[in-house]
Amino acid sequence: MAFRHLNELPLGDKVFRIELASEDDTTVTLTLSGWSEADPQTPLASGQLRLPMGDVATVRIALNRALRALALVADVAEPIPDRDVLRELFPGHGAPWVPQHEEELLRRFHDGESIARTAARFGRTPDSVRTKLRELGHDPRNPEHCPPDGCLSWSRYASPTLVGSSPENP
Repeated sequence: MAFRHLNELPLGDKVFRIELASEDDTTVTLTLSGWSEADPQTPLASGQLRLPMGDVATVRIALNRALRALALVADVAEPIPDRDVLRELFPGHGAPWVPQHEEELLRRFHDGESIARTAARFGRTPDSVRTKLRELGHDPRNPEHCPPDGCLSWSRYASPTLVGSSPENP
């Protein structure tokens, strides 16, 4: 069964067209084009992707992740997706951080890896990574800064009485 789905999105003075088409139900072609209403002859975006129908779901997730990463780099605001979409896009979303992941997070952070790349490696949102870095005493904008008691200090894992001090006598 052949199909063709066309979606035109006017965004400000720009128009983007996304077309999905299939002639044989085994492959699908995604075509993207964009132009400015002031100059419709000059393309702002154009491209075509042809893929097996069975890979559509995987490519959808990959494109969603890539576009979200691009939105972070371009500082573009977008609506917050619901929890099911977040879990699909970020498999680690909502999962607890374990000490091994915290150590790896800090190593990558101090090695200068971007927040977006680190988030993708852990299957989490960039905001989740920034929040965890703050919880660990780090400033996500300043990789050189470490908390006064050191990275992954015991004070985060144990109560003061367990490490030898009491609330009255720190």
